[in-house]
Amino acid sequence: MSTPKLELINLTKCYGKAAVNAVDGVNLTVNAGETIALLGSSGCGKSTTLNMIVGLEQPTSGDIRIDGESVANIPAGKRNVGLVFQDYAVFTSMTVRENLAFGLEVRKTPKAEIARAVAETAELLGMADKLDISARDLGGSELQRVAIGRTLVTRPSILLLDEPLSNLETAARLAMRQELRRLQHDIGLTIIYVTHDQVEAISLADRIAV
Repeated sequence: MSTPKLELINLTKCYGKAAVNAVDGVNLTVNAGETIALLGSSGCGKSTTLNMIVGLEQPTSGDIRIDGESVANIPAGKRNVGLVFQDYAVFTSMTVRENLAFGLEVRKTPKAEIARAVAETAELLGMADKLDISARDLGGSELQRVAIGRTLVTRPSILLLDEPLSNLETAARLAMRQELRRLQHDIGLTIIYVTHDQVEAISLADRIAV
């Protein structure tokens, strides 16, 4: 039996002296290449769970394992986990090319490798003809593609998506759902997708965790 890509084991996060349990003993196994939706209402701990997986929050107790190894005490930047937020998080003062290259430049990746990775990612996202356009001139669904691409270009082992379509109009949201399913199929990424939308969860995920 193959090792799961991600395991959450009795994962718990408490806040403050009142010991508010934002996440209370979550157990979840995610296989490589699988898309899992975390479905629940606002305030139920979905985003906190993602933040612990990526390393922005430290668990109060429990463990997080990637490829069978505990990462609970490994810094966020060394977990090879990508996180795309709800609010695009794109630099509007930069071009699409500069946005896609940013994470690799921070890692001091050689320029030739950056150029190749940016070109491949732009092609995958259908934005090869927009690389030199300023991000401020893009529409909402295009901005979200850039946000996803900026994470994909770093080749994360796991991609975490925190309600990435909630700011989009209905037509753009439907198109991006199809786009995400295509990306998952083409790349074989392991994806954890947070949403409060049941239709979105059903249309995107292989399995749903409520």
